[in-house]
Amino acid sequence: MIKISNGTKKGFRLKVPNNNLVRPKTSKIRKMIFDILFSVKDKEVLDIFAGSGSLGIESLSLGAKFSTFIDKSPTSINCIKDNLSKCGFVSQSMVINKEFKEGTRMLIKDKKKYDLIFIDPPYSYFDDKTLNGIIRTALKLSPPGGIIICEHPKEEKIILDVENRVKEYKDKFITFCWQN
Repeated sequence: MIKISNGTKKGFRLKVPNNNLVRPKTSKIRKMIFDILFSVKDKEVLDIFAGSGSLGIESLSLGAKFSTFIDKSPTSINCIKDNLSKCGFVSQSMVINKEFKEGTRMLIKDKKKYDLIFIDPPYSYFDDKTLNGIIRTALKLSPPGGIIICEHPKEEKIILDVENRVKEYKDKFITFCWQN
């Protein structure tokens, strides 16, 4: 279990899937991310490869308007739904049980736009081509000024023509990127 670090639900314990595919964000990483973002108030949030849903739920706790969660794992989907229910955020959320490409394709087709997009796939999912492809897809769901936050291994580099800021944290990078 992990705890929500900030906002109206600070201290609430979140369920985490019992498998090796999910790397729940520590409170230190979540604090660093939300300190950089400054405010998520009234934002539309997309949490891709959501796992426990901690980033989208923490966003709601900090005043985000709505969070959408995508994950293909039934175990993760059940945890996310339980966590949303426990925190009272069911009406401010949508949970999509689909693989990344299928889920994002559906949102793009529906012309959805998100102010904040969190991306945290399993590290086995990555290579340079995949990382840049995931971000390229996320950019289609982001309005001008929207921010994409991606955790990835240090050896994977973003080579897209987007503004970005990289924070190093132990063995990984947290990259914030946006298009003007």
